[in-house]
Amino acid sequence: MKKEFWIFVTLLLLVISLFSGCVDESENQDDNQGDDNNFIPPENGNNQKPDDFYNVDVVKTGSSYQTVESKPTSGWFTNGQDADILVNWFGFENSGGSSRLYHPMGITNDGQHLIVADTCNNRILIWNSLPTSNVAPDVVLGQTDFNTNTPGTAQDKLRWPVDIATDGEKFCVADAYNDRVLIWNSFPTSNGEPADLVLGQVDFVTKTENIDENSVGWPWAVWTNGEKLIVASTAGSSVLIWNSFPTINNQDPDLVLTNSDFGTPRNIESDGETYLVIGDHNARGAGRGGNFVWHSFPTSNIDYDAYFGGEVLWCSEVIGDDLYGTPGSSVVKIPDFLELDGDHEILQMDQEGTAVTLPDISFQSGDGAGLTYFSDGSTEISYFCLYNGGRIAGYLSKPEGREPDFTIGSSSNVNPLVEEFYFMDNPDPMVYDDSLVVLCGFTHRIELWNSLPDETGATPDIVYTLNFEPISCAVYDDKLYVIGRGGHTNGGFLVWNWDDFLNGEGPIVNLGEKIGDIEIREGDGIAFDEQYAYITANGVLYVWEHPFDWNSTTVNTIDLTGDLGQISSNGETLAAELKGVTNTIVLFDVDTITDDNPSYFELLSGFSGVHFNLPSDVFINDDYLFVADTSFYRVLAWNSIPTSSEDQPDIVLGQENFDSYLFPKFTRDGLFMPAGIYFDGSYLWVGEFKFSHRVLRYSIK
Repeated sequence: MKKEFWIFVTLLLLVISLFSGCVDESENQDDNQGDDNNFIPPENGNNQKPDDFYNVDVVKTGSSYQTVESKPTSGWFTNGQDADILVNWFGFENSGGSSRLYHPMGITNDGQHLIVADTCNNRILIWNSLPTSNVAPDVVLGQTDFNTNTPGTAQDKLRWPVDIATDGEKFCVADAYNDRVLIWNSFPTSNGEPADLVLGQVDFVTKTENIDENSVGWPWAVWTNGEKLIVASTAGSSVLIWNSFPTINNQDPDLVLTNSDFGTPRNIESDGETYLVIGDHNARGAGRGGNFVWHSFPTSNIDYDAYFGGEVLWCSEVIGDDLYGTPGSSVVKIPDFLELDGDHEILQMDQEGTAVTLPDISFQSGDGAGLTYFSDGSTEISYFCLYNGGRIAGYLSKPEGREPDFTIGSSSNVNPLVEEFYFMDNPDPMVYDDSLVVLCGFTHRIELWNSLPDETGATPDIVYTLNFEPISCAVYDDKLYVIGRGGHTNGGFLVWNWDDFLNGEGPIVNLGEKIGDIEIREGDGIAFDEQYAYITANGVLYVWEHPFDWNSTTVNTIDLTGDLGQISSNGETLAAELKGVTNTIVLFDVDTITDDNPSYFELLSGFSGVHFNLPSDVFINDDYLFVADTSFYRVLAWNSIPTSSEDQPDIVLGQENFDSYLFPKFTRDGLFMPAGIYFDGSYLWVGEFKFSHRVLRYSIK
């Protein structure tokens, strides 16, 4: 696989749909003259009481769990060691059972069966009749039973299956992280049934690393009518077409559709004869979605006839003459779509009436939401597979903008993982005074374990829900500081007295757009040492001298080429994530941090030897440095603080060695996009990004 392309592809993975809270402007006009001793108003005119600005809701769960009684005080980590416990999931390699949907993506039906790609559980679920209520599936593929989610490359295993297609007999699965498509020649009827054919690899064991436009690279979509087969080669920026159904392993396609406008094709809709629709998450190099439409099925590498831009119509479906799709959390309908030529923007189409956006009913879909429709002339059923919603929404009709008639995977139209079990997406852990704090950006939550949990699946004691996305936190002088983005004014900054926070009480400071005169629309990091307070926002590092106050003036502003994100300081070295062309970690000399040109170097900034692939978080103390190397699915540790850019890491967790481009793993010894880390001297806590709810704990030994 080409290194440059894979780094590009994994960067695209980190784009996440943000769900911002909405607050009526009229509710924010308090003059703040009330007697509120717990609120410290800033002097910049942005003062609002917590209850009037960013509402902070608190739930005390009444949780009970085994706590740490004696922490390890000696020893160290070893390469590829197992994690001890797992917070925010049911257990290692545990699916949660037949009815737990873990970031489900593709969905289809053949008129008799409903089939779902339960992506992060590494399995395919099959219902032998079309369900109209919350019933469990009948058959599982990729696992021998409904209780496991172990990934693999064998004939009967899957690793992050994204889409499925069937004509009722031939059965195809886009097995994305194995860079292959698996084919069953007859419809599978038993658990763990092995596939008959593989495309994209020479056999069921070997994995080819070299991906080009002719390869099955990171496939996100598959389509078949039993005669033709179409595969979206997302990593190859191409669409592969077999005009007759493949009969041998690794059979070459008959046609490869390429186009300079393709980015990462991820969606296919067709009837195999009169039209083809390809949804592309990064169409035309714009870093946003678009949909290419051919008015007749292509028999050569010809250009498309129409383009609907601005959004990907994930898992689109043609019903009659109309094209439906799910761009994010709503449903778009484009009537008579084949009558439209040339370029169109979906937002403008909606304004002009040539497209209809059905009301947003909080689908919680996100990247890869699925839609499938069935009608036999008397009965209609629509199913929406909610990628970020942990459930399937069902309608006894065509897709409509209303609450669903039934849900599958949940007893109501809520995400059971989030609402029942308090699981999190994008968790970022921190430990202070033997309490565990985890920020959850996607759900806008802060979850608190008053004591360090010592068992898998422990539920938090207190859950705070915010109106913005918390990104980073730190404790200084017995105060908890939280910074983030999104929400009503695209930013957020909260301060708690630590004892108040432990007791489920409100913050003493609650700001929106600014800290003093510093805009915090995109708050990314906050850190303290004995000399300075540091905040990164909008890609820039701001430095204050102590005593720090949210109204005080900065002593320096540092703006590098690229955006500075997560930060950590030990008083001598400030470590910072640097996003942009290099995607690396920057180490600043704190003694020079207030200079016009502070001294720093970029760690592992080249492509030779051990290098980073989108590092997302960093932790430093007096002795050690840890980096969450997100898209290489590992955490790197240095046994002493690096003093030059060439200093290599000593320990790797999440992988068995330092090789690049190894598999992600939902296992005890593996990681899937680690992006939040904290070392408390005994335990390393690791939160995984977007495609996993897990928070793992590793012990020194």
